Amino acid sequence: MNRLKELRNEKKLSQEEMANIVNMSQTGYSQYERDVRNISIETLKMFSAFFNVSIDYILGLTDIKKPYKKSSIINTNPIHRLKEIREDKDLLQEQIAKILNMSKKGYSHYETNYCEIPIKKLIILAKFYNTSTDYLLYQTDERKINKN
Repeated sequence: MNRLKELRNEKKLSQEEMANIVNMSQTGYSQYERDVRNISIETLKMFSAFFNVSIDYILGLTDIKKPYKKSSIINTNPIHRLKEIREDKDLLQEQIAKILNMSKKGYSHYETNYCEIPIKKLIILAKFYNTSTDYLLYQTDERKINKN
């Protein structure tokens, strides 16, 4: 699912060196590369900045490495875009919860930032909305996934 190993190898870094850069254990970092440990949104943003690629690229949603133009919106709760785009599509929380195979209450926690949305659910929503994860996380103001 993710391209962290490829990106690390391009920089000619070992897992241990990369783990030191991101201030974690080599085992923990290895689990990110093998997709057995969930990556937090903040850690994903850090990897995106370090490797100078889009979050969509790391997650395998695009083959374009170039990051999107940075968002003009600063210090905004990234989860608010989930509500914004859902309302733009005239959808109810119940409908989105069904897509994610969860309760409305559980989904509402993501929109209110009561808890962080797991990356795998974020990917499902990005695909459903045909929207970049970078847009959903306020990394860019470009809504569409970079395909060319």
